[in-house]
Amino acid sequence: MMDTNKQIKQGLYQAIYWHRTVIATGTYDNNVKTGIWHFFDTRGRLVENFDYDNLRLLYEEPMDSISSEHIIYAFDNTFKDTDHVTKPIKIGGRCYGYIPYMKFFMLSHDFDDLNILRFTAILELLISPGGRLADFKVHIKSPDFERITTFSTELIDDEDKIFIPATLNRKPILSRIFVKCRITDDGGLDVD
Repeated sequence: MMDTNKQIKQGLYQAIYWHRTVIATGTYDNNVKTGIWHFFDTRGRLVENFDYDNLRLLYEEPMDSISSEHIIYAFDNTFKDTDHVTKPIKIGGRCYGYIPYMKFFMLSHDFDDLNILRFTAILELLISPGGRLADFKVHIKSPDFERITTFSTELIDDEDKIFIPATLNRKPILSRIFVKCRITDDGGLDVD
């Protein structure tokens, strides 16, 4: 679980994961993120640099086989071999960037007597061609069960609704991001 202090809105900022790993560093000026922010995974490895002054992605770590197992991108379009497709990008990286959506989920009490290790949790985000969060939900699955919980995008801060949209031949397109999550002992979600 991430430690946050909502009072930190001026000066240097660090988000700490499970009291030990820095997953975001940057600067606030008058409650606005400014300058270059650095985002890390749960092992402390740099995954993204974003320039908030110029609204520009400076670096994103290439996805390796580990991270591609946990995040899947989907598109409604069909593609030809000659098409150039880019995936949607969540500002904040593949750890810190998805925490705002996970915090709204809590496993219902009808799971209390079940072994939660039998279940998989998948966060699904629908991203509009304009780079905005259009919908988000959580799928709880086992081999013989699936429950989908949909959340209102009104719950999410405006800053957390912004993405760099997926593109097809440089034109923005609708996309989905599926993030495999871990169900915590208290029934919440955490990055897997």
